[in-house]
Amino acid sequence: MAVFHLKYRPQKISELDSVEVRETLLTIFSKKELPQSFLFSGPKGSGKTSAARIVAKLINCEDPSSGEPCGKCGACKTIEKGRSTDIVEIDAASNRGIDDVRVLRDQAYLLPTSLKKKVFIVDEVHMMTKEAFNALLKLLEEPPAHTTFILCTTDAGKIPETVLSRLVRVNFKKGKKAEVIASLRRSMTGEGMEVKDEVLELVYKKSEGSFRNAQRMLTEIVMELGDEVADLAKVENCRAIGFGGYAVEEMEVDLMARRAGIILEKLEIMAEKGGDFGDFRNKLIEYFQNRMLGFYGVGEEGKGDWSLAELVKWLNLLIVAGKSEKDTEVDQLPLEMAVVEFLGNEGSSESQSISSSGEHNKEKQKSEEKISDIKSQVTVEENDNEEETKEELHVVENVNIGVGELEAVWGKLLSEVKPFNHSVEAFLRSARPSAIERNTAVIEVYYPFHKDRLSEDRNRRIVEDAIRKLLEVNLLVEFVVAKDKKEPIVIDNNTDVNQVLGESNDGESGEKEIFDIAKEIFG
Repeated sequence: MAVFHLKYRPQKISELDSVEVRETLLTIFSKKELPQSFLFSGPKGSGKTSAARIVAKLINCEDPSSGEPCGKCGACKTIEKGRSTDIVEIDAASNRGIDDVRVLRDQAYLLPTSLKKKVFIVDEVHMMTKEAFNALLKLLEEPPAHTTFILCTTDAGKIPETVLSRLVRVNFKKGKKAEVIASLRRSMTGEGMEVKDEVLELVYKKSEGSFRNAQRMLTEIVMELGDEVADLAKVENCRAIGFGGYAVEEMEVDLMARRAGIILEKLEIMAEKGGDFGDFRNKLIEYFQNRMLGFYGVGEEGKGDWSLAELVKWLNLLIVAGKSEKDTEVDQLPLEMAVVEFLGNEGSSESQSISSSGEHNKEKQKSEEKISDIKSQVTVEENDNEEETKEELHVVENVNIGVGELEAVWGKLLSEVKPFNHSVEAFLRSARPSAIERNTAVIEVYYPFHKDRLSEDRNRRIVEDAIRKLLEVNLLVEFVVAKDKKEPIVIDNNTDVNQVLGESNDGESGEKEIFDIAKEIFG
């Protein structure tokens, strides 16, 4: 079976899925004077390449009518079959240097072999180097009369303004519900298959406005279910739709309930079903990004029951997981590690919302053992195989302490931190707690450099462990740069700055410790 987004690719401007793009292109090509350089800008899967190929046909068509290619002449048929050497498609992500642009320039000055005009379709053009853009600029300023350039990008903001000013821009956007469903309906009609509107609406929702993703999902559903594609219940359980049965919204509920064991178990089930964890993680990032934007009134998702600090931490962990995916053969492990890091001990406490039946208790024990194994891997990697024993502490599920209680133990906290990292202790001396939001302590510092160093995972965990030991609560820590400098907290443990810097009666020892601290801070 052919992939639907290729089999039913639009061949005329009027067949393009986006109504706005159709109207824009028809307006441009209704005029006598046509531009030689275009920029097609928009998200992946929005139809940029399909539109570029239609434009290539239109400007070479032997008998165009009403701003549309005829689709019957030799030029149209040759281009549709991808056999014309005068239509050159270039991936700028792989051919991004100045030498690649020089090759393009040499090709551009050669006359077309069989068509009226040569058309250069340059995809992901924003990936070009600065030198390559400078070389391309000269070609766009004075293009040969027999050439047309169509540059495609998902990030127009990375293209120099000097280049943008030479291009006629056409904006592509995510497909609207009616547009995506019409595109899917066209494929189903072509296959001679009946399908309910509810099925197409479900595919639209999961595609998030990408025409290509929607067609790809529909192809997978038809391949898996065949004529049963009309059965909504079976479509909902299809791998192309449900990420192995674990929905993004369902994971959000589990995260809010601190159900680490349940989440890990569902991720393992998802792995057994062959779920795409890279795609799932991207969906999570987009979903929780919208939650974060809700704090500022942007978008329609809303912020839900999250705190801003929790969302920022979770998004950072998802980004780190994405960078780790290529370094492990266990697809689900980076995401599982992100869950464990985010929930910490809370997710494995007995207060998880699980039934107390014998069967569920066994599942809980199995899940908690899985958490322990994964946390052991994280500890071994981050501490370079050094064994570390942690004292078991009473964990309070709901944090009911105030800033004053944290300030009261601030001096003791400095003493707890110092043996692990002198520079962290030194930075904390010029910091002070400002708020406790849900389970997150917000600590103000006065210099961006201090914030960056303290926010590093290793240093942040040292502070969180010290708080857990002193107050017997699980508090996340977020460091922010204070707007106004305040008086430092009066420390009640008789330590002073000289002690922090390592001054002692032994001059040589003190100087050595100062050197060690400076080395920790500045590398």
